Amino acid sequence: MRSFSKSEVKMQAGKEYIIQFVGLAIGKHEYKFSVTDPFFEHFEFSEIKQANIQVDLTLLKQSTMMALEFEISGTVKVNCDLCTEEFDLPITGSYKLIVKVGGSDSGVEDDDIITISAAEHELELRQYIYEYIVLSLPIKRVHPPDAKGNSTCNQEMLEKIKDYLVDKAPEGGEDEPETDPRWNQLKNIKLN
Repeated sequence: MRSFSKSEVKMQAGKEYIIQFVGLAIGKHEYKFSVTDPFFEHFEFSEIKQANIQVDLTLLKQSTMMALEFEISGTVKVNCDLCTEEFDLPITGSYKLIVKVGGSDSGVEDDDIITISAAEHELELRQYIYEYIVLSLPIKRVHPPDAKGNSTCNQEMLEKIKDYLVDKAPEGGEDEPETDPRWNQLKNIKLN
C-alpha cells in the first residue's frame, strides 16, 4: 500500500508555489494553495487582479515521473460583458499535468506533459496555476441570474449603453447597405 501524506502550503514571499519533490516518497501527496490578489501581481498583463481561489493539488510520485491533478475553485473579480460592472464570478476546473524526470528531451513541453532534467529537485507551479485559472474563466462573463432567472446586471448602465448603439439598418429604409462598386465585378464570376 502506498503512503499518503498531507501538506499545507501557505503563502510566503516567493516560495509558496514550489514543491521540493526529491525528498518525497513514492506515492500520493496532497497540497493546498490559496491564491489571492498578490499572486496576480507576478503576471504583468493579467486580466485578473482580484481573486479568492483554492487550488487542491494531488501529486502521485513514481520513480521517473509525477502525475499532478489540480482542482481549482473560488471566485475572481471580472467585468460583466453586458453592463461592464465588476462582479465576483465563481470558477471551477480540473486539470492534469504529467512531469517526466530525466531523459534526452529535457525541457520539451507539451500541453499536458513536461520533461525536466534529472538534476532538478523542485517544481515551480506558479505559471501552471495561473494558466489553469485563466482556462477556468468562461468565454462570456455576465452576472449570474437571480433565483427567479432575472438578470442581475446594472440596468441603469444597460440603458446608457443602448443610447450609444448604432442601428444596423442604414438611413432611408434600404434593406442592404451600399457596397463598394469594385466588388460588383466579383458577382460576374461563374462557379462551375
